[in-house]
Amino acid sequence: MSSGRHHSLAWIAVVIAMTVLFAGCSDGADTSSAPIPSPTTTATAPSAAAIKAAPASLTLSCTPAGTSASTQLVATSPRGVKVLAANSTDQPRLIGYRIEPAGGGAAVVGSIQPSVTEPAQAQLYALPPGRMEVRCGRSANTGIDDEVSLSIVDRGGYYSSVSIQKVLGCQPKPLTTERIFPARATRSDALTLMAQRLPAPGRYTVKDGPGYKAADVRQHLVLRDGKGYGIATVALLPNLSYRPAITATC
Repeated sequence: MSSGRHHSLAWIAVVIAMTVLFAGCSDGADTSSAPIPSPTTTATAPSAAAIKAAPASLTLSCTPAGTSASTQLVATSPRGVKVLAANSTDQPRLIGYRIEPAGGGAAVVGSIQPSVTEPAQAQLYALPPGRMEVRCGRSANTGIDDEVSLSIVDRGGYYSSVSIQKVLGCQPKPLTTERIFPARATRSDALTLMAQRLPAPGRYTVKDGPGYKAADVRQHLVLRDGKGYGIATVALLPNLSYRPAITATC
């Protein structure tokens, strides 16, 4: 790594406020993610044997000696990746990450707040399968350590790899205020009602978006007369009903 790259987290600074991608699955961690304008390369797939042997959890540590990862390969769970993040330094630390999805497309960037207590508790993070680079820093934009690389593999088929741009034919822009629609007993009924209340004229159809299929908050892609309209998220409420909202439009 060059000295300029060593002291810069430009690849994290590009995070934008597009919360529609992985909302509601991080138990307090910053899992903001955003497409990076330039296309990224597809991560190299690990071997079948390595995927079969991959552990189901990952430990990331900020130590006086630098950033460390417990494994070079970690498998997804139904709702995300189980990560135990700890900070054993005597300084505040934030773990920044960049993931190049295994299915190709734009990179995903964000940060994880490590625990300073021992033992730290593992949490779920809605990280997509792919090649991941992490390092500890003073903040999301100030790196200290060299990067550590690992791969996230989806051997259980828990993650839906869908290209937003390919399906919608546009790069949706987040709405300043989400347009929330009434909740219904099932996800399908909630989306049907939402489609009926979207602006006329037009026939609206909804397709599954990227993300973990069992997540409490799922992303869906909305088309009007076959053309991209925007992104809807459907949240599972405490009363087990489903509430849709339009969060971005083309």
